[in-house]
Amino acid sequence: MLAFSAAQLHSTVPNTTGSTRFSLDFRTVSVSDLAAGCGAYNWDSQSTGTSLRDFRRTSDRSPMPTPLVDRFDTGDRSTGTLVYLAEPS
Repeated sequence: MLAFSAAQLHSTVPNTTGSTRFSLDFRTVSVSDLAAGCGAYNWDSQSTGTSLRDFRRTSDRSPMPTPLVDRFDTGDRSTGTLVYLAEPS
């Protein structure tokens, strides 16, 4: 399995094949690394806010601790959706 940091140069290329292209990714977060401030330097991303609220612990589905999320949240909480909620099927 290949692992990479989202903070390191990666992107996509235009699909010029005429066929549909699918891409799946699975993301994990180390709470201890977040708390310790470990991680790759963010060279080129201009993103704001954080997706950490969407992560859940697998053992009990508990959310990411709010004080930890707040350290990485650079977005404006007055607009947008803070937690992704899939539409019921």
